[in-house]
Amino acid sequence: MAIFDNDGNRISYDSDELIRELKADIEEFGNFRAKAYYKRENGAQLYTDYQFEEDEPEGNYDLVDAAFLLKYLNKQNDPI
Repeated sequence: MAIFDNDGNRISYDSDELIRELKADIEEFGNFRAKAYYKRENGAQLYTDYQFEEDEPEGNYDLVDAAFLLKYLNKQNDPI
């Protein structure tokens, strides 16, 4: 699996650290709602960080379930 940009190119974004943190939080808190922060690269949305839903926002984010975010992070972490 991979993330694709507007030109159809595969995008990979190193997410190993974020995946480890999220797995630990899911294990401790279950499938919580998170503010998933992202950046865009040529139309591809890449998640770069997250916070718990009740924390103050710090930029562009989507409100998602932790399980969805983990699946997406694994997808964007896939090497090209």
